[in-house]
Amino acid sequence: MTHPSPRQFLLTPPQDLEAARAFGLPLALMAWQLDGQGRLTQAPLPPQAQGGLMLVGANQPIQEGADPRRAAQEILAQCRSRACAGVILDLEQPPSPFLAQLIRLVEEGLAQRQGTLFLPERYANFSHRASLYLTSAISGGSLRRRLEEVIAQYGARRLVLCLRRAREDFFLPATKGVGHPISQEELRQLRRRLEPSVFFSPHLCARYFTYMSRETGAHFVLFDDRETLEKKRILALELGIRRFFLLYPEIADLWEVPSQEGRQNGSLA
Repeated sequence: MTHPSPRQFLLTPPQDLEAARAFGLPLALMAWQLDGQGRLTQAPLPPQAQGGLMLVGANQPIQEGADPRRAAQEILAQCRSRACAGVILDLEQPPSPFLAQLIRLVEEGLAQRQGTLFLPERYANFSHRASLYLTSAISGGSLRRRLEEVIAQYGARRLVLCLRRAREDFFLPATKGVGHPISQEELRQLRRRLEPSVFFSPHLCARYFTYMSRETGAHFVLFDDRETLEKKRILALELGIRRFFLLYPEIADLWEVPSQEGRQNGSLA
């Protein structure tokens, strides 16, 4: 049985468009948002920004009475004009009647031109056809078990793994499994100041270290590097997941501009 070649999409804000193109991957343009009235807004984009995927964010509540038909028409019109192969609905709001109808209308419009709709995994019940994306960054349990469970529920062909770069500082005991996000520079300073022993967690597929603070007590720092992200990608491939999202510029410092061979095999190197 043959498998489709792995595909990676680089989720890219408009201001990073030119730098991201150097990596030779299809781009997902992060240029659109739904405002509180359910209208589509767009960041400035050059006319030559064409193809790839269109990412539409929804990070604020939509007012009651907003028209999902208008929003869907605006999204589909932009998708056509930019010759995008599909739409990522980055829905950070809880499910609502507006979003349910928006998903249905966008999916129907994309199906007419053989486009693909991508939804967060928690919106899986709103579509039986859309591709579902989930994050590789977990702070507890087992990444392998997590992927196996999602594959058993939806099938590997329907899934996209978002290779997010974990960088969090947890106060112990971290009963809620939620840490404080830290920047790469903060991580670098912590490691330079503390010189901690760094370990690899095979369950989380990430690196970690611990330290003590006089003010705040025990800490657990979890982070990814190029090797751990590649391990996550390889694990997903072993389980049958063949599509990946990467966020630029989050992972830009982990890459060299790939050779033609590297672009074809989809590695992070």
